[in-house]
Amino acid sequence: MRAFLAVTAIAGLMAGSAIYLLVASIPDYSEEFSVTGLSGEVEILRDTSAVPHISGTSEDDIYFALGFVHAQDRLGQLLRKRRASGGLRTQSMQAALPMEVEAALVAYSNGVNAWISEISQGGRGRGAPESLLSRSSIAPWTPSDSLAIAKNFLIGVQENSSAPVWREEVRRQIPTGRPDVPELYGASVGPYLRAWGIPAARTVSGQPIILADIAGPLSLPSQWYLADLRLPSGPVIGATLPGLPMVIVGRSDRLVWGVQSSGLATTTILDANEFGTSGEFLSVLDRLMKADDAVQAMRRLDKFSIPTFRFVIADREILLEWPTTQRQPESPEDFQRLRRDRLAMRQPIFSLDGAVAAQLDTVSEAARTLLPLMAREFWFNDPSLSGMSSDTRVLREQVLARLARWNGDMNRLSPEPLIYWTWVRALQRRVFEDEFPSMEVLWATPNPNLLYAVLSNRDGAAAWCDILPSERLETCQDAVGLALNDALNWITERYGDDPTTWYWGAEHTLVMEWSAIRNVGLVGSLVSLAAPISGGPDTQRASFFDSSASWPFETRRGSNFQAVMSLANANSSRYIIPAGQSGHPLSRFYDNFLLLWTQGEYLTMTTDIAVVSGAAAGVTRLIPSTPAIAQ
Repeated sequence: MRAFLAVTAIAGLMAGSAIYLLVASIPDYSEEFSVTGLSGEVEILRDTSAVPHISGTSEDDIYFALGFVHAQDRLGQLLRKRRASGGLRTQSMQAALPMEVEAALVAYSNGVNAWISEISQGGRGRGAPESLLSRSSIAPWTPSDSLAIAKNFLIGVQENSSAPVWREEVRRQIPTGRPDVPELYGASVGPYLRAWGIPAARTVSGQPIILADIAGPLSLPSQWYLADLRLPSGPVIGATLPGLPMVIVGRSDRLVWGVQSSGLATTTILDANEFGTSGEFLSVLDRLMKADDAVQAMRRLDKFSIPTFRFVIADREILLEWPTTQRQPESPEDFQRLRRDRLAMRQPIFSLDGAVAAQLDTVSEAARTLLPLMAREFWFNDPSLSGMSSDTRVLREQVLARLARWNGDMNRLSPEPLIYWTWVRALQRRVFEDEFPSMEVLWATPNPNLLYAVLSNRDGAAAWCDILPSERLETCQDAVGLALNDALNWITERYGDDPTTWYWGAEHTLVMEWSAIRNVGLVGSLVSLAAPISGGPDTQRASFFDSSASWPFETRRGSNFQAVMSLANANSSRYIIPAGQSGHPLSRFYDNFLLLWTQGEYLTMTTDIAVVSGAAAGVTRLIPSTPAIAQ
């Protein structure tokens, strides 16, 4: 009994200590800190969603405070990103950076280090839950760390460096008599940034609207962090990337901007100068944040060149793109862009709400294009029904009738998207598994572009439907019919044979896993989030399939930031990220955006500080302890 009581007491003490340290690492947003490196007092007002509105007397102080709040809310993410960028980091900046960028990086680093210094004094649970698992001290943040993160980001939105090798492997395995169509190499989709603008003549307010969408990992915490930087030149609100002091996508009182990336590059950028393009990227953002209008912004960006990137820029009157030459290549089968263009064509005038509705559109143009090619023989004359049992025939007729009435909307509560994507996946496997048995990614990852080329017989691509080992010449309609059987068998095994009980969200689930500094096993799974969502890979809010054998339609990558922005008034900017501002699983701001995200709602961000000050989550004040040291 004594031993039992002793063990129980020790376990209780350990659990109590762990809980204390975990709770202690949740930042208090209503504190005052005396810090070194500021020239004046800074106020950080966090609104009801914990978005910081940072006010100070100088740019350096604002960037200092941004580094401070990034570290407060996302220290674990910063340390993980620094570790991931370790191969790109050097002890000194190799490129001559513009003075304003270097000053911003130094001030930002000082802000991160100010919070690390607060942690080192004790009583804050080492700043992040995962830090409790490590006894090592946290190394100071440097400008090189930020530049390495910028470089990693730029490389990440390019084509994967292994893609050319993968393409060559596919090309080598193409059998004789099979056409080499370009759609064969499009199965893998990487991160991208998209932006498009609606000119002033087509908006209710008479001022341009820019819609921005970024796709990437859907993880916890979110890749992006919302902030309002109240610079001496005016407030700037939008999406920041923890580790960098600039607003990547956002607006000031005079300018709105979004970023478009092609994801294409034949060589890895930055080879010639390790930090050159990273510095140029930050310089472009710095100039956009301070420009007076779109024309001035264009003039100030003329000397820069950032491969694979295009900025969409608008002021109160005009909508422009930079650079004005070398437009990024576009695929004629970009179904997401095709749907976007059709939405733009059918609505002559857009309000801000109308633009939001267009960005949240969940209709798949790929389904509307591909499904008639797949089902054309079965809707009107299905010869295979004669050999089926009555139950199978009834189910097949019900399913085909549902698809005939379906408009392509990937609603999470509807059965049609589940039927369509399962059919597409089964068809792709039927067509390509015999030629590429070892390249599962090619036939297990649904690729509507590839099937569209095959079913429309582009450049003789219908030849892929024939099964090589078979003496009989199989047609695409043979493969389509067998794939429909495969799809219905797969669905009925999981959900029964009543289509009214099937729904897309049962399979299409958003899974966001906690991205700690290092793998924390069971703890990580306990703080991960999951929710059924609408959409698909080609809808306006994209969600790419995980393509695992057991859950092929789960999504861990997709749109992780969306914005609709205009200068019509201080409140005409709407942003959303899928999780929350905080990276701490016990914080109430860890997942406070998840419900908004899944329901298609946005957060209205404003440049009017009076609007948010009435219901603030807290106000943090940074007081200079000593005069700032000249950098």
